[in-house]
Amino acid sequence: MSTKINKETSWPIDEVLPSNHARCFLFLFFYWISQTPLSAQVNQSDSLQIAKIISQSHERLIQHNYQEAAGIAQKGLDKSTKLNFKWGLINSLLVIAQAQKSLSNYPASLNYYLQALSEIQKQNDKKTLAWVNLKIGELFQEWGVPEKALPYYNTVLALQSEKSGESYSQLIEHIADAHLSLSQKEQSMKMYLELLDIRRKKSDIVQTKKILEKIASIYSMSNDAENSLKYRLQILEINKQLKDTVQIASALSVIGKHYIDLKNLDKALESYQAALAMNRQINRKGLNDNNVVTNLINIGTIFQSRGDTRNSIKYFNDALQIKEKKGTPIEVAVMHNYLASLYLAQANYPEAEDQTKEAISLLSGTDNKRVLATSYKRLSDIYMKQGSYEKSLTSYQTYSMLKDSLLYREQLAQEQEKLKEYAIETAEKEAKLSLIDHEMQALELRNEKEIAEREKQKIALLLKEKELQNVFLQKEQSEQARAVQQLQLQQGKVEKERQAQEILLLEQKRDLQNAEIQKKELQEKERQKEIDYKNTKLALQQSQLERVGIRQQYLTFISVLFFALILLTLLAYLIKRRDNQKLQTQYHEINNQKEQIESINKTLVELNEEKNDLIGIVAHDLKSPLNQISGMLEIIKLTTKDQPEEQQSYTSQMEKAANRLKNMVTKILDVSAIESKALNITLERINITEALDEIVNRFGDIAAKKNISIKKEFESGIPSIESDMGYVSEVLENLMSNAVKYSPLGKQVTIKLSQQGGFVRIEFIDQGQGINQKDMKNLFGKYHKLTARPTAGEDSTGLGLSIVKKYILALNGRVWCESEEGKGSDFIVELPVPSTI
Repeated sequence: MSTKINKETSWPIDEVLPSNHARCFLFLFFYWISQTPLSAQVNQSDSLQIAKIISQSHERLIQHNYQEAAGIAQKGLDKSTKLNFKWGLINSLLVIAQAQKSLSNYPASLNYYLQALSEIQKQNDKKTLAWVNLKIGELFQEWGVPEKALPYYNTVLALQSEKSGESYSQLIEHIADAHLSLSQKEQSMKMYLELLDIRRKKSDIVQTKKILEKIASIYSMSNDAENSLKYRLQILEINKQLKDTVQIASALSVIGKHYIDLKNLDKALESYQAALAMNRQINRKGLNDNNVVTNLINIGTIFQSRGDTRNSIKYFNDALQIKEKKGTPIEVAVMHNYLASLYLAQANYPEAEDQTKEAISLLSGTDNKRVLATSYKRLSDIYMKQGSYEKSLTSYQTYSMLKDSLLYREQLAQEQEKLKEYAIETAEKEAKLSLIDHEMQALELRNEKEIAEREKQKIALLLKEKELQNVFLQKEQSEQARAVQQLQLQQGKVEKERQAQEILLLEQKRDLQNAEIQKKELQEKERQKEIDYKNTKLALQQSQLERVGIRQQYLTFISVLFFALILLTLLAYLIKRRDNQKLQTQYHEINNQKEQIESINKTLVELNEEKNDLIGIVAHDLKSPLNQISGMLEIIKLTTKDQPEEQQSYTSQMEKAANRLKNMVTKILDVSAIESKALNITLERINITEALDEIVNRFGDIAAKKNISIKKEFESGIPSIESDMGYVSEVLENLMSNAVKYSPLGKQVTIKLSQQGGFVRIEFIDQGQGINQKDMKNLFGKYHKLTARPTAGEDSTGLGLSIVKKYILALNGRVWCESEEGKGSDFIVELPVPSTI
């Protein structure tokens, strides 16, 4: 018994998930067989066997036995292919594709999905077509190539008849996630907002919260704190409805940060205190210490910004007590550093010194040289404030050594590791895209093969039709021959009848004279019949000749058409082969050029790294003997106070030369670190008014020697900034040094401090020679020396302004110069207003 099949439908395999899976699957199969005719003769026992095989493979898929599922489905695929059973073919391909995807074998999974997609497109089954496109999009997104997933998602979107339902919502979320992965924030936001409206209409608060978090994150990435806060407040309300205390505390902390960004310190303090209360309630078993400490630090920072040092110290001490119980030495040291900064701001130098020493003690056994260097820098400042200059110098030298040697090497290693990770990630991405292109090309070749096969079948059918036409013509010829034979027989009969009548007339002529007239009439009739017969015979012969001519013309036309088809097929094959050879040649040429470019780039990167390493090593090796020379000169100065003035002058000149050389080496190390992208920013609260005042005061003696007066115009109420103290100090010292260095004797240098919108602005105004247009173009370039020269013979490396530019950009600030030749210069620095930790 067989079943005729003229049309095939495909059931998406993940729609069949009942508890009694096999029985339901077979029920659906028999229902389909009864309702749907197929295009081939498929024996019922064969179709039932294939259905059972696919059912078994699908059961293994549900049980997560992916290898076994793929193996069983392969048997169904082989049998379905042999029988040309499209239903079994499509569903076997889909099971194998899903199994390979679950095994993370993405190239193989893509191959089977594309084969299934090709078959489904022939069936015009929109529902299954949309489902398979969705699965291919999910495969690409899981594979890490969302740019390949988007076209398939858009195809599904175009096939969607209803713009509602859970499947539509999931599709919109997939598209939004893909755009977000590609940093296409506007397209992603549009999709998330549409999805948010759908979730709200369904009153699905869990999914609504999920979408709100994604929207808020996009606004946060775009630095749009106001809109991000708007959605974070909605998330907070949902968490309250769900009574999820952990998420409520987390939301309050994020909201507090947004209020900080919006400069609403009261609201920020209220949010952080509410988050702290909730985290303390959750933290009864000590499982949430980090969140509590973070809240305490944020609250302490806000009080510090307000100038309420007493409350700030209280909250930082509470955080320190928690970290002393369970925190790492580095975490405890960081807390001591926070407290040291607060005590230093209060001018409580003994307490600041104790806190800093405690931090140094904890950090000495760790690898965190950056924080250790910062601690030594602060200790040097504390000793300076107390008037202990020798201790201050010793601490500063330790800070300088840590910064210039160990820190540099650590940062260089970190940057090399990042470069290696980037190279690996890039290679993986290119490999994925190469595999995808290979699978796409394989699918195109399969399609071209199928098209060629169909063309071959068409030609075979055409030839068969011609043969049938020839048989039909032969049959017509046979029928015409039989008709001629019948006419000849009739002619013979007529002739015999005529002869019999003549004999009868001759016999009757003797007896009946009257019969003569009748005989003549009969003869006349016979002659007329003969004429009619001859005319009929001629007409038949003419008709036969015409038919033979038509048949010969038809056969000639068919032969010409057949040979034309053969010539066209051969011509198409030759053109295709020529194009393939040309494309292959171009492909090899492109690959060779790509390899040459990659080799050149690799060589340039290696040469650049060798150059940076050589500069760093040479400069670093020079630093140590220069420090020794400076130390020995300090000893000579202390022991030669009673020596002749000429010898003291020589000692002073040697000290200046050594200091100039140290400064040049330091600049070279800084430039090398910047070029190696080794900057490691450590953010801390900085009282910019005090820091700037201290740096300006350091140059008082140098300015006095040139009879230069320094004027300070500081606005009141300037907020603290959050930045790297070391880099900020170097920037300000560089610009202050240049202002004094390039000012003529007896002039004035003006230092201005103000707040301009979201930035703190610092201006260094001199009355020097100014900067011409040519120098202005390369003002912040490396090794560029100005046409204007220092007014007292000071040294200049051409690196200072280049370092200033790099540091300011790393600190998210701005720097520029306004100058007119002959009328002095105004160097302007802007640093962003404070934000939370």
